Amino acid sequence: MKIEKKRLLPLGLGLFVFAIAALLADKAWSEKQQQLDLITDFYKDHLARPEARQASQLPSGSFYSKELEALVDANSQLCFSLSRGDDICGYGADQDVFLQTQEASPTLDFDRSSFRVSRVGDNVVEASFNVYPDMGTAYDRQIRYVLVREDDGWRVDDMLLPQGRSMRAEIQQENDAILARARDLGDTAGWVFNYLGSEDMMDRAARFIAFPVQVCDPYGACAAMKRDDPRLMQALDALGDSSPNLPLLPKSGDVEATDGKVVAIGGLDFTFQNRAWWVTKIDLRRLPQMLAPRHE
Repeated sequence: MKIEKKRLLPLGLGLFVFAIAALLADKAWSEKQQQLDLITDFYKDHLARPEARQASQLPSGSFYSKELEALVDANSQLCFSLSRGDDICGYGADQDVFLQTQEASPTLDFDRSSFRVSRVGDNVVEASFNVYPDMGTAYDRQIRYVLVREDDGWRVDDMLLPQGRSMRAEIQQENDAILARARDLGDTAGWVFNYLGSEDMMDRAARFIAFPVQVCDPYGACAAMKRDDPRLMQALDALGDSSPNLPLLPKSGDVEATDGKVVAIGGLDFTFQNRAWWVTKIDLRRLPQMLAPRHE
């Protein structure tokens, strides 16, 4: 039987094109499945844990994109270094951001959560579940994950939350708020003098001190002190004893924060450095009266 080459060429070309199309379709299906698996596997692990994880507690490189992970890390660092009052700080510190709730059923697990996952757009996966399965649809949750392809696979680049909120935007807002409060001398001084006015909270004032700090006694003798120096608490005690004569504190925005700027308020010098106002000097000579310290 004689085979005509002219007929074989188009047939071979058609088979080649079909094979390429099938290969691309298989690859596309695989990529989509990897996206679904990333979110599903995360929730299987998350719902199996006895305690909720904060956004900053996920293993590095395992879930977030590089950009989102850098934003989460920046949030943790800012909270650690600059959030010195008693405010709750840290994205997700007051709730489980992955479940969008402060409390969930104590018996909640992956199977009982009615977890579902689906693709709702290009590189966007929606996770649906219920945090109180016995309480009805009022506890249904939906979170959309925006994914990006990186060297190690698909990673979460943002979380889209109800009411038009997003993880990226909320973290950036908190980071900006932390920096703004650290630059506000009125806020910093308010916390410091509030702590000094309460014997039970006096040690918290040390959060705002840049160590070693210069401390001058009522007679003009000055020394640089570390945080564990017992004389420091005596000096803070003396400041606390003068609390009935608290100085007038600046209002928010009254003082411009520039590097190296020093402002004296009562017996304290506040210096703006390292992105925040810090107590850099304690001068007991400025106090209107000296009372015996509470601690000897």
